[in-house]
Amino acid sequence: MDILTPKNKTRIVLDATLLTAIMNCGRYTNLRFNHNLTPAGGKGNSLEAGSIVHTVFEFYYKSIIQGLNRPLAIGNGLAAGELYIKGCEYCNGFLATEERPKPRCGHTPNQFPGVVNTPAESEGNLVGYNYVLKTCEEYFDYWKNDFWTPLEVEKVKGRVLYEDDNIIILWKAKFDLISDTNNGIFPIDHKTMKMRKDTVSLNNQFIGQCILQETRTMFVNKIGFQSSLPAKDKFLRPSVSYTAERLLEWQNEILPTWAYRYMSYAESDNWEPNFSGNACETKYGKCQFYDVCEANPSMREELLQLNFVKTEVWNPVNEDV
Repeated sequence: MDILTPKNKTRIVLDATLLTAIMNCGRYTNLRFNHNLTPAGGKGNSLEAGSIVHTVFEFYYKSIIQGLNRPLAIGNGLAAGELYIKGCEYCNGFLATEERPKPRCGHTPNQFPGVVNTPAESEGNLVGYNYVLKTCEEYFDYWKNDFWTPLEVEKVKGRVLYEDDNIIILWKAKFDLISDTNNGIFPIDHKTMKMRKDTVSLNNQFIGQCILQETRTMFVNKIGFQSSLPAKDKFLRPSVSYTAERLLEWQNEILPTWAYRYMSYAESDNWEPNFSGNACETKYGKCQFYDVCEANPSMREELLQLNFVKTEVWNPVNEDV
């Protein structure tokens, strides 16, 4: 947050990740986004598997936009996924600064970090990276007659969504994909899953993307890792639609309410924990700071030093808009 001198208003920059964190838990928000702490052991298996898929799709769809034929585009995507798994020695662990904005490989910092918690072959509840790449190949085969035309990939957009006498809220989002579906141009979000789940419209990311794209519909591109399911049940593209009234409520009531809560946390430096089940146990497992909260207050700093490392300063979607 920063103060704009001409109007003396607090400027708050939010994205879906930060807003959802604020809604869930003040302590988590403080440790993750103010102190920039992440587990020393790296991402969990679910997040690593999802990141491999996102990398494959990013380079595949970018190649299609650049005019490459489909086989070459698929090859580029899978090669990028393999590099993500192996890791690039130059961008892995690179912390960007004003003096060093990019690693010498030309990638964005940590674009290809290498996997830590994902084995080559699936083991128990762990999805192996060979299976992830195989799933991507199955996806390309299933959608070989895809009629969607990709227009933008990993596109960052931002716009002021709310302003009053005290605050200005800039909302930022990174779109996985924006495509012409023949019925219109819509945002598309890739979601990987180990089990089938209903698509829920109560989602800050989906709502924010619809508002920025000036549409009331977006699509979720689901990629399932269930080996027992046929392709038609693993690769789904459900739509999520909103009424204008719901979007306006989120923009003018829900968003500023939590922005003021965020400002209150920062001004008081009192980042209250939330011990409700939904905050402490997410779809990816326990909150990464679960053991810290369970420990005695006198032991928490030591646990943080032992089990967490500092990462780059959080900037919503890590892009300037």
